[in-house]
Amino acid sequence: MQGLTRRPLATAGIAALIVAAFIPFFCHNYIVDVALTIVTYGILALGLNIVVGYAGLLDLGYAAFFAIGAYTTSLLETLTGLNFWETLPFSIVFAGIAGIVIGYPTLRLRSDYLAIVTLGFGEIVRIIATNLDITGGPNGIYGINPANFFGHDLTAPKAVYTLALVFLVGVLILVIRLGQSRLGRAWTSLREDEAAAEAVGVPTLRVKMLAYVIGALIGGLGGSLFAARFGAIDPTSFTYAQSVSILIIVVLGGRGSIPGVLVGAIVVAGLPEALRFLHNWREFIFAVALIILMLVRPQGLWPARLRHIAAPSVDEAHATPHADPAEQIAETTAGEPDVLLEARDVSRVFGGLKAVAGVNFTVHRGEILSIIGPNGAGKTTVFNCLTGVIPPTSGAIIWNGRPLTKLAPHKVVARGLARTFQGIRLFDNLTVFENVLVGMDHRFHVSLASEMAALPYARRETHLHHAAGRNWLEFVGLASQAGLRAGDLPYGDQRRLEIARALAGQPQLLLLDEPAAGMNPTEKQSLMGLIRRIRDLGTTVLLIEHDMLLVMGVSDRVIVMDRGQVIATGSPQDVQSNPRVIEAYLGSDEEDEEDAPEISSLPAGALA
Repeated sequence: MQGLTRRPLATAGIAALIVAAFIPFFCHNYIVDVALTIVTYGILALGLNIVVGYAGLLDLGYAAFFAIGAYTTSLLETLTGLNFWETLPFSIVFAGIAGIVIGYPTLRLRSDYLAIVTLGFGEIVRIIATNLDITGGPNGIYGINPANFFGHDLTAPKAVYTLALVFLVGVLILVIRLGQSRLGRAWTSLREDEAAAEAVGVPTLRVKMLAYVIGALIGGLGGSLFAARFGAIDPTSFTYAQSVSILIIVVLGGRGSIPGVLVGAIVVAGLPEALRFLHNWREFIFAVALIILMLVRPQGLWPARLRHIAAPSVDEAHATPHADPAEQIAETTAGEPDVLLEARDVSRVFGGLKAVAGVNFTVHRGEILSIIGPNGAGKTTVFNCLTGVIPPTSGAIIWNGRPLTKLAPHKVVARGLARTFQGIRLFDNLTVFENVLVGMDHRFHVSLASEMAALPYARRETHLHHAAGRNWLEFVGLASQAGLRAGDLPYGDQRRLEIARALAGQPQLLLLDEPAAGMNPTEKQSLMGLIRRIRDLGTTVLLIEHDMLLVMGVSDRVIVMDRGQVIATGSPQDVQSNPRVIEAYLGSDEEDEEDAPEISSLPAGALA
């Protein structure tokens, strides 16, 4: 069924390209010239769509890469005598280098600050081109040779259009393959929830850098084509307005939608020409039409559709060697020491507030250890310190005998720790199956180039991980819902999916932050069974929970925290009768302690 839903779209796309290819044979040069402008904008918008549509980064200076590509081709041709094809690699590479130079220090910024920096970068490039003598200053560069193909100069609009269409097809193939790759999933997870993506193992800075650089490479390609088309360039072609026009194409068409970007290019580049008969009114009418379109279609003319990756059938998944969850966990835990994790005097201070104060505990391999305590006791802060979300102010975290502090969250996941969140943080606009695949992102070893080229060993690894993902969904009872949008699942299923996503990374230690929150009694009973089965696989479980029935029913040991400190540690039975624990939960005075009820006698959840 999924293949059938994709087939009409693919057929329509191929038909559109065939029609576009025949435009030079049936249309006047003016129409061909307009089509060439649309194709050029389409190439540039596809590059920006990677940055804005896929990765969710706001770039207001994309014309800078367009300018770098155009000026590189122009300067190399006029100063060194190289032809178009010889300058093309330099244009692409120099644009990519510019993407690295501006992207590495700025991609750590929040999206609004990133937008300001990219806007400034675009203006700086334009100002430099305006003021340097080598670039011709405000007059630009003239006498740029056209592209040459087997001794024939491509000067006629029809010839240049054909070249541009070939470039467009190449960029289309690249962008489609990227969107279908694990990098495409990582970009989408980044757009959905950057903090959650980092916490489940996606190296967000590297992923953002790849989006920015690949977008810059495509911008450089478009600039080189632009210079060869006109034979002359000047700074007025690379203004802020040009960046905004390309951004409008992406937003108007539908962020992340490849057909939408092409439709947006037709509207933005073609519609003003179609309205030329209105003379001075055409820009006004075009602007009003854009506003109306965005009001009527806020998601774009052709919104991005939910992608469906065919999950292997249950039989196929079980038949795949090394895809069984128990075998995978056994491979990662063989020969490791008994003490899995140790927290030594861990403290965390926020301004004047000491959220965690000198916490000490150990986690032993194969146990279920619960951390309980009143709200504000510092439990989630401890989790955040363990997983690298925030660094401890002081103290040390030892993992398998090695220090774990000061590592980025995705590196902590790669070491063997995975977590869920107190508030569910799924990638809502990815499918259930894709959420699980994102959780095993750090376990892919083949290079992106090998995956893009669909080499045999890359296909084998992909099939292996798909089979493993299917098995994890079956493990938590969601195999039949693999193709659904994650945000459409019922609450209890979303909790189970979050656990499956964490397990997909094959962790040695799974940290569950209040997994029973919001569940009904039946779902809580099912969760207790799931936690025990996770432990039976060989995965150690560290649990934060307020529901005492669940904690006492599954835990081997319990740690009690209050006001940032550990006040008790022991078996569930010992903790239930500990006077300090009762006082922390019930606030009883010393003289009333003898009359305070035991935790075991309280209704489930009474100490929440």
